[in-house]
Amino acid sequence: MKYITKFFVALLLGVTICFGGFNNYANSSTINSIEPNKISSSSDVHNEIKPNETIEIPMTLTYKRVVAIANKTQCVLRPVGVYNNLLSWPIGDVGPLQAEGQKFVDENFSFASNYQIDCGIDTEKRNVQLSSSIAITTGERKINIGVINQDGNQPAKITWDNMKNSDDKSLKNFPFEVHAFIKQKDKSFFWIYEITEQR
Repeated sequence: MKYITKFFVALLLGVTICFGGFNNYANSSTINSIEPNKISSSSDVHNEIKPNETIEIPMTLTYKRVVAIANKTQCVLRPVGVYNNLLSWPIGDVGPLQAEGQKFVDENFSFASNYQIDCGIDTEKRNVQLSSSIAITTGERKINIGVINQDGNQPAKITWDNMKNSDDKSLKNFPFEVHAFIKQKDKSFFWIYEITEQR
């Protein structure tokens, strides 16, 4: 079931991105809500899909790299720290049941961010850290996550320092869980972070 969920989220984000749901690097903005079995509205795409449904993407991708966050919680993800090694972390607040991302034509990047999971005034705050990179010379891709419950830049820097490979990652910070993975579509690569709420 875990792999079906990963596949579905990757497919959902991939289709959304391909049909213009994400903006170019210079202009980041929120896309349509993520609801179960929904993708962003487009006249070219069916609004409702099933997890086992195969979708053919007829477009040629004109960008090579995408960094995306899928917030599948009822809370807001607020950046409270950053570490920028190459370029700047491109994503700001991510609302409840929202996805936000940035696409890059051919830029290389190496950065990390520290997000507070804000569920309201009377709730204990939790944090997640997200880190991604692609090497300038070799093209080596890396991804990492952290769950240090502290605001500021240092948790983002620690997560970036510990970024070693492109393997899928999964960590719990009760009642939340963060998953990170890199997917490929043709010659395009997607760094995808999914934050879910355990019930």
